[in-house]
Amino acid sequence: MKIRILGAESLGVRGLACIVELRQRKIFIDPGIALGWSRYGFLPHPFQIAIGSEIKQQIVRELQMVDDVIISHFDGDHCPLLNANPYQLSLDVVKSSLKNCRILARGLERSSVVQQRRRNDIAEATGCEVINAEGREIEFGAFSFPVTHGPPDRADNFVMMSRISEAGETFVHASDIQLIDSGTIDKILSWKPDRVLVSGPPLYHYTQPSHLGLRQSALQNARRLADSVAELIIDHHLLRSEEGIRWLESLKKEFDNRILSAAEYMGREPIYLEAWRKELYRWLPVRAGEDDEFIEEKTDFCNYRLQGWNVLIERGKIKPCRWYYSCPIRRYTESGKLERYWIENYCLVGNKNCKRFQLEEKGEYHPDNMLPDGQIKGDL
Repeated sequence: MKIRILGAESLGVRGLACIVELRQRKIFIDPGIALGWSRYGFLPHPFQIAIGSEIKQQIVRELQMVDDVIISHFDGDHCPLLNANPYQLSLDVVKSSLKNCRILARGLERSSVVQQRRRNDIAEATGCEVINAEGREIEFGAFSFPVTHGPPDRADNFVMMSRISEAGETFVHASDIQLIDSGTIDKILSWKPDRVLVSGPPLYHYTQPSHLGLRQSALQNARRLADSVAELIIDHHLLRSEEGIRWLESLKKEFDNRILSAAEYMGREPIYLEAWRKELYRWLPVRAGEDDEFIEEKTDFCNYRLQGWNVLIERGKIKPCRWYYSCPIRRYTESGKLERYWIENYCLVGNKNCKRFQLEEKGEYHPDNMLPDGQIKGDL
């Protein structure tokens, strides 16, 4: 079983988009993406938008090659939308891909009117059945009955968790549970998972004295999971604030680094762009005339994308691979022979999954035209 997380707060966007590759099937859980429309009084910074655009393109490409799509619930950062804003995934862009796969999702009962409409939009756009998977077992796993989306204070605020198993290995994807409800944690543990990907608590919302119990529950439940699984990946709501980043770092120290953010699980440095939005505006000021709507063509996203990575390095927010400055991949990129995908997803974020890095560390030969994923590119 191979698990790849495409979109999450530690990767620069909102969501919990995840690919699970089995021997005979490829599954996409929660193919959605978003950027907070307003944080600290600011629209998304152009650098955020550039990063989000690249991840959105990855999601679109992956959806063309999957057998199953699982949708835990129909919030705008977890599924494609008919009326998507510029920072979300448009249903029109991916509906042809969705027609070619099985769609398993939350049902209509105990769903808000908005969630029901979005579910129906997908069914109508694709002409396919959106299967109610709640409580069902299928050939590669099972799904929970609805569990609470954070605190159990709304009758229509629920999500569905997924358990995927193969060859004695079990993975659980638990979107938006926020680690609040102990019964939800009991359900996860009953599945005896090896790895769990879960949304942590939105500490930036839980700021009042009355929220102390929610915070304590989340911490206690995170510890329960960490005691029982080999790898616990906590991301999403938690990592939209500096306090959440510190919360995760503190928890990791208790459990010998078996707790990870999504970016760390993917072998790379986190970029907490939602948490850093205010700072981004200070570190990389937006030019006059580009501070109202960044979706206009006049915004030079390419330039912000280039400068943004440099700013993160200068501010000590990320550390490039120690071989980056002598690596031919950097030279090929700067000369226009390679797209920036390779340095942004490997070199600049110190991605330890880079085949070049692994061979360099061993002192083993590798040709200059080997890409970070091990491919040999003959035209370089």
